[in-house]
Amino acid sequence: MKIFIFFYTILYCFIFIPLVLIASIWSKKIRCGLQGRFRQIKKIRAFAKEKTNAPLFLFHSSSVGEWEQSIPIIQELKKQSPDIQIVATFFSPSGMKHGKKELVDASFYLPFDIYWIAIRFFKLIQPTAWIISKYDVWPMFVFAAHLLQIPVILSSAELAADSTRHKPIFATVNKLFYRYISVVFVVSDEYKERFLHIFPYPDKIIVSGDARYDHIISNAKKNELKQPIELFANPLPVTFIAGSIWPADEKHLLPAILSIYNTFSNVQFILVPHELSEDHIESIENFFYESSIATERYTRFLTNQKSHCRIVIVDTIGMLAKLYQTTDIAYIGGAFSSGVHNVAEPAIFGNAVLFGPKHLNSHEAVQLKKIEAAFQVTNEQECISILTNLITNDVFRITAGAKGKDFICENKGAAKIIAHYLKQYI
Repeated sequence: MKIFIFFYTILYCFIFIPLVLIASIWSKKIRCGLQGRFRQIKKIRAFAKEKTNAPLFLFHSSSVGEWEQSIPIIQELKKQSPDIQIVATFFSPSGMKHGKKELVDASFYLPFDIYWIAIRFFKLIQPTAWIISKYDVWPMFVFAAHLLQIPVILSSAELAADSTRHKPIFATVNKLFYRYISVVFVVSDEYKERFLHIFPYPDKIIVSGDARYDHIISNAKKNELKQPIELFANPLPVTFIAGSIWPADEKHLLPAILSIYNTFSNVQFILVPHELSEDHIESIENFFYESSIATERYTRFLTNQKSHCRIVIVDTIGMLAKLYQTTDIAYIGGAFSSGVHNVAEPAIFGNAVLFGPKHLNSHEAVQLKKIEAAFQVTNEQECISILTNLITNDVFRITAGAKGKDFICENKGAAKIIAHYLKQYI
């Protein structure tokens, strides 16, 4: 273990951190994360002095999506023990900025993964247990937690078929620090089998499901009680939404939308880019402008108005989950680049779902595809074909949406299972 810590620290300090520093010159997001980590040192010390002696649970999430898996677990814990303390840490600025943290006593960036920094952080915070959401396991923090006898719980854990974590060389390395995890709550039996390659302790792997489903179902019920967001002045029978889309998605998706727009007059479109930079939004507008098709940005008509265009570009954050309540077909972005984003949010509202080829990172995407509630597209023509079928065949579209909603509802309950385990530390 000491040899691993030594070489990992050398690589982390002299290769990883310098590369991140260089990348921060061009990336505002990376720069924000670095600045946040340096600026929070006094904040961490201040919290350490103010915290009470009540049990403190430390929840770590990579970003917003992973944080959503922790919210229902925290809510279940607080039902039984309202006085417990909750601290949230995040890897990315997106998590720090957009993660809903009204349930926590403090939130921080996870400090740099250096052994003595991890030791110092844990000694200041003094967590009763450390809960990591999904996959963001950092070796030095795991070693430090083990040294300080802090239980480490991996919740709603996923290990995709194409992940390198359970491949031969990486599995050997991962075994060195995964063995110090107390228990792993996985989302399915299939993931349990994969985890055995890096965590060969079947009695410490519990199939619980995904706690994010509990959060999504709860949010859906709340949104159903609210006034739906109406974007169009003249609503049409079918609404298609493209959520969290990247340029890699748009290369195939926008030409398909153009074809569908010209073929079917009964369809309206909502486009929600993942990155809301001006250049990105303008590129989408220009694509349609070149074909003499008008689009409108949400922020330009949102005050007591609705759009008279058939294509609306949502250029603000926080609306996507609410918009699915009013749509019928959803394309979810990310699967032409790093991996598909949240497909459960549109599914719970009965949307038929589409996504690109790189979706093995998402358990629900794989399962929804198996039951024909979701459909994979690899190019423009496949997208046109599937959309045409969904638009012209109402029974096919509605049945696909119903299957997806049923799948999400049938898999709720993970938060209670995980929270019940954690109560032993209160």
